[in-house]
Amino acid sequence: MRVSQKLDYALHAMLELAIRADRPESARTAEIARQQRIPEKFLEAIVVELRRAGLIVSQRGPVGGHRLARAPHEISIGDIWRAIEGAPPDPAARARNKKGSDPFQDVWDEVDRATANVVDAITLAEMRKRCESRQSVPDFSI
Repeated sequence: MRVSQKLDYALHAMLELAIRADRPESARTAEIARQQRIPEKFLEAIVVELRRAGLIVSQRGPVGGHRLARAPHEISIGDIWRAIEGAPPDPAARARNKKGSDPFQDVWDEVDRATANVVDAITLAEMRKRCESRQSVPDFSI
């Protein structure tokens, strides 16, 4: 499955905000960009879309920055996907775009439904847990 660079950056930015959710201060765009290795100018445009979708709140000024609009367990990967790409794969859209009968249409519809179910079931809280568990594993590589 291919994910656009824009969506990948949005997911990483939201993960960074989820990691910082318990901190009292907001995260500046430059901090998010540095921590998640996202080009800052690209992130600025993504932040606008995430704010319009109601996923983050932003504050200007010397103590400004960005925070999640809801708790990490209330925001799914699907929510972020919809904010950036419009929606996870949509079986109805695929059917509308097909002319004639495609013997694989039912298969692609199942794949689209399964993808949507997965991204809607995984929250930022789950991703934060996964990230933290990977960091707690000792690295003995030489």
